[in-house]
Amino acid sequence: MSDLQCAARIVVVNPPALGDVPWLASQLYREHVQTVYVADDVPGDGPVETLAEDLGVPLRSDHELLHDESDGLQDLADRHRGETVVVVRGGDAQEPALLLVDSDGISVRSLGEEV
Repeated sequence: MSDLQCAARIVVVNPPALGDVPWLASQLYREHVQTVYVADDVPGDGPVETLAEDLGVPLRSDHELLHDESDGLQDLADRHRGETVVVVRGGDAQEPALLLVDSDGISVRSLGEEV
């Protein structure tokens, strides 16, 4: 990670990780999340809306370009340097992943892992 630019912190959450929203919100609370983004391929808005509400942040739900092969994550990183956002998108992962994105690239960590 570059010392010259603050990394954007993107917490990627897949639908299976939304089974216990209160627990997830408690884990994300210390991250000081700015916004929750939801991709168009996520079924049902209820848990995602509850997560954003529990975190007290806005929900942005028109992001069809938040899958792995798109530039959507890089665009979010550019907009949120030095901030933390949550991206809920399709996938099977049971646990959230923390992406640290800066000018050197992307590092992937577990949500609770020390940086």
